[in-house]
Amino acid sequence: MGIDATRDSTGVITRLLHPRTARQPQHRSLKALYRATACCMLVPHAVQRHSAEAGGPMTYVQPLANGIRTDHPVPGLPFVEDEHIPIEDPDAVEAIGRHEGAGTWGRCDTDRGTGEWAAFTTEPKNPSVAWVIRFHPEHGRSVLLYRDSDATTAYSEWFGEKPLLSRIGGYWWNGTTWYRPSQIIDWASERYVRREVHLPTVITAADLLDGTGRAELGRPARIMQLGGEQNPLELAGYQLRAAAAQSQLAQAEQWRHDLALWTSRRGDGSLPLARCVVTVNAPELLDAVLLGVEEFATKAEIAASTLRAYIARGEADIPVPQATDGPRKRWATPVVDDWIEQRRRDPGKVAALLQPSDGDGEDGENTLAPGLRTLWNRLTEVFTAELWRDAPTRRRWSRPYRNERAATNLSSQLGWVAALHLDSTVPFEALTAVLEDAVMWQMANCAKDERRVYFDPQTGRMLGWFIEHRPSRVTNLFGAIIGRAERNGVSREVTTRSLRAAIHMDGGFDEKKLDQLDAFLDLVSPPRGEAQVSGTGGVR
Repeated sequence: MGIDATRDSTGVITRLLHPRTARQPQHRSLKALYRATACCMLVPHAVQRHSAEAGGPMTYVQPLANGIRTDHPVPGLPFVEDEHIPIEDPDAVEAIGRHEGAGTWGRCDTDRGTGEWAAFTTEPKNPSVAWVIRFHPEHGRSVLLYRDSDATTAYSEWFGEKPLLSRIGGYWWNGTTWYRPSQIIDWASERYVRREVHLPTVITAADLLDGTGRAELGRPARIMQLGGEQNPLELAGYQLRAAAAQSQLAQAEQWRHDLALWTSRRGDGSLPLARCVVTVNAPELLDAVLLGVEEFATKAEIAASTLRAYIARGEADIPVPQATDGPRKRWATPVVDDWIEQRRRDPGKVAALLQPSDGDGEDGENTLAPGLRTLWNRLTEVFTAELWRDAPTRRRWSRPYRNERAATNLSSQLGWVAALHLDSTVPFEALTAVLEDAVMWQMANCAKDERRVYFDPQTGRMLGWFIEHRPSRVTNLFGAIIGRAERNGVSREVTTRSLRAAIHMDGGFDEKKLDQLDAFLDLVSPPRGEAQVSGTGGVR
């Protein structure tokens, strides 16, 4: 069995976090424990490779190697020389990839307000790999080598949230806070919800340097050997023998020497080792609480075979696992919870909450919007009356082998086809924009108090009709309304409360379906995030 960044094979971490229920550890702190054991715990995590298709909405791809001048080395990955890359100058990095020649590229972007920047370039000596550099004026720079096909994906992670580091299947750090992999989108702000890691413990290079690593035994990888499908650790001289614990320890020992070599190459003006972040640990990342495929599937209420098929085919935005031992994959429980929440919030699935829960209909019927279902049933009755109950019409097409049941089935099919063509009559895209503007106008001009806006009854009726006929568009509609209101100084709580009150009072929903309606409104309203910033307060 392999060892990874979240493995608690000695039980020491568990005892540190739960001192009353376990024997007291010999180490005085979690960082002290890592100084003794972290290298052997971290190496196999580095041999994972996840493509862009395997990750969640905010994609995480595994780098091949650390640049020797990085301030934040990825644990377990080999170091390579980067002296030929001008890592201090983003424009110069971009220029390397912009020279004439096929298959090379470079780019840089700078945040003028904060001084942060990111740059990438194809490696001039080996075009199958590329450098991605991220810089923060206070926290230093990350210098990593990726496969060229993964470089643009890794580079694009910087936009929006500007993460300086990504570790353990997408956990990321912006210089101050560790966040979980981003999966849930907030349509009001048009950004992913940021959810902080609970009780994170940062592991720095200073924590891992205990004097046993020898710089003269460090073995930098050769850049010409990287970039293929081979494992980068094998190319660097690491021989992987997953079944042999002794081999795992040997790999960890070699990385300890490589880390010592990296330390010896750092200049006087370099970031202090105590601020060179290597990785993170947290209670949710302990080995004992990670979920395997079976536990993941049970929690998500899907079959394990379905989850394996999603993973194999790169479907359903399955998040990158936090630990991998050969074919065995395991995820942190909060990561799985976020995936389940995002799956439930999928605009294509929320319509099912408005359907009866008797389970009698087929899959296609259960996903049909309630308004279209009503139109379908109404047209079925009309066609049945036309084709069968009206005697003169029936005589024109009836045959001895035809009966009322056959006519009803035909009418049902005709009604289904007609209901699906509602888009040809109702311009839903234009209607969405008009409804958004109408709601915003009434928020500015209708009666209001500190808790809510009192919309016109016709607006509530229109919102109810829209929900019934196009539930898949409500998430975007609510997100746009709440986002515009928030930018105008109205908190999302007030806007959400006002919309819900109007729909409840004037939306035309049966009282027996209010529980279903509330569940639907919960999912189409913006999600809550620990780091979200709401509006300034009540209605102005």
